[in-house]
Amino acid sequence: MCCYVIVTVRSLLWALLSITVCLAELAAFMSAHWLVGQSTPIQSNGSNVVLSQESVRTTGLFLRCEQKGSANFMSVSDNCRVYAHTVGEIASPFWVATCIFMVIAILFLFIVALFSVWALCFRNLGRKSIFSISGILQAIAGLLLIFSLVLFPAGWGSDKVKEECGHQAAAFNLGTCHIGWAYYAAMFGTLMSFLCAVLSNQAEAATGSETVENDIIDGKNPICAL
Repeated sequence: MCCYVIVTVRSLLWALLSITVCLAELAAFMSAHWLVGQSTPIQSNGSNVVLSQESVRTTGLFLRCEQKGSANFMSVSDNCRVYAHTVGEIASPFWVATCIFMVIAILFLFIVALFSVWALCFRNLGRKSIFSISGILQAIAGLLLIFSLVLFPAGWGSDKVKEECGHQAAAFNLGTCHIGWAYYAAMFGTLMSFLCAVLSNQAEAATGSETVENDIIDGKNPICAL
């Protein structure tokens, strides 16, 4: 089978967004910045003298971090550890479901990211369009990510969350904590996943356009088209 490298604006945009979505969801999943606690002053020798630095604790799906200084949007934590070495140690059963749905979604998005590179040369996988398969996988991943985004706040009433956010924390009530950047990154990835599912149809139409077919007949390789 001859490989024709076909690059169009829509197919290239779809490929780049597909890779970006996969990386955004992976970064969110691995981050501890899902919940950010209140800043607590660091005291010296148990005295009432408060030092200039503050300590902020962040909690992820299976990570906890403690950093010195204020919690900036993309600040790097000084001390991180895995608090959940097994599934049973994750803060809430709702968070377990969140992890499961996110892992499956990220797996689908990773497969699509590979397909988006493969699609530069081959438009079909067997008898099926590689763009159609990718669009379906991205739509399924988006649905799984929606479940994750809903289930995560349902687990805010767990004991581990109450340790960080106060006893007033409950399902869909964060208490003294606030949402970190990882949750927003997961939300961004969810929206972009559905956008990519729509763009996959546009990418397929672009690579199968009359202009591209004429360039193939003329023997051009690579082929660049709008």
